[in-house]
Amino acid sequence: MTVHTPPSPGSDLKDAVVMVTGAGSGIGRATVAALALAGARVVAAGRREHTLRESLELAGLERDRGLAVTCDVTDEEAVAASVDMAVLEFGRLDAAVNTAGMFGPSGLLSEALQKDAVDVMSVNLMGMWLCLKHQSRAMIRSGGGAIVTTGSVASFLGHSGSPMYAATKHGVVGLTKAAALQLAPHGIRVNAVCPGSTDTAMLRELYPEEGQLAARARRAPLGRIGLPEEVAAAALWLAGPASSYVTGQALAVDGGVTAGSAAPVKSTA
Repeated sequence: MTVHTPPSPGSDLKDAVVMVTGAGSGIGRATVAALALAGARVVAAGRREHTLRESLELAGLERDRGLAVTCDVTDEEAVAASVDMAVLEFGRLDAAVNTAGMFGPSGLLSEALQKDAVDVMSVNLMGMWLCLKHQSRAMIRSGGGAIVTTGSVASFLGHSGSPMYAATKHGVVGLTKAAALQLAPHGIRVNAVCPGSTDTAMLRELYPEEGQLAARARRAPLGRIGLPEEVAAAALWLAGPASSYVTGQALAVDGGVTAGSAAPVKSTA
């Protein structure tokens, strides 16, 4: 039987090498900042180099602590190259937080275009699969690690605006669980963080009309929209040693949306 030493209460990610996909904005950018505070060395991956460099600069990461790598997660060669660059620069890969994703056009299923559906699937599900494939290879060579995928409340619930988005986010959780089973013998944990409505540019593009964000906030029992920093904090916990006995799980960070109905309860007193 393998005996694992529990992490100390003060354990963090100091000097760990962590890759973040989708690092140029939103939850990815907040994750880069949180990792910097935890003392990690960060590989920021995404499609636009200037936004990646912005994320590293805002996090206060100098060249010896942060690396910007352009990467389209739908391109296997690009994903493999980004992981190789991380290992070449820092010697290993300890963890990854994969936040790259897209919502895609909203609309009726009966009127949807196949191209749009394929685009959403390519980024959200196939892109996640490619990241898991190549990140886990590097971690096996390093002797273990942790990978965090990004699902959604739509990993547990339907989404009438985009059925394909909901399908891919359900798929992310299934992929996460399967990968956790395969990679456990290698000392690699795989978990999903599943945000609810989070105050990012993508959310504001989805709900641009006056009152729409307020309506989203009312859906949550906590009565507000989440912050990217709150999702990043959950992702860091899953990536770090404090969650060392957690794998194959999907953690909802949604203000209580997936807990059930939040109808007010009258006092019987």
